[in-house]
Amino acid sequence: MIRVLVVDDHPVLRAGLEAVLRAEPGFRCVGAAQDGDAMWRILRRTRPDVVVLDHRLGSEDGVVLCRALRAEPVPPAILLYTADPTAALRAEAISAGAAGLVDKAVDVDVLFDAIRVAGRRHGVVA
Repeated sequence: MIRVLVVDDHPVLRAGLEAVLRAEPGFRCVGAAQDGDAMWRILRRTRPDVVVLDHRLGSEDGVVLCRALRAEPVPPAILLYTADPTAALRAEAISAGAAGLVDKAVDVDVLFDAIRVAGRRHGVVA
């Protein structure tokens, strides 16, 4: 069972991701956060295997949060989730320690595959 934390500032997207993860065998959505503060509270309580982290989280930068997450004593795998998947962002995400960069336009099965790979601690770029 891969424990997943969803972090996105858009309520409908956050709720949708949470719902599809809860319905998919092999995943357990341990929480959904709207910002970095909520992410840290949920993370410390639940210790997810994978964090699906929005690249643009309101005024917060997902890459900066990714670096902070990777500095944790037992860091989760991080998938940066974005509507603007450029080569430069992909390089920045990987440099920050993300397991990969996932385009928000992909089919949900592609996202599931990326989470599975990240949950096994293998790099992924989708």
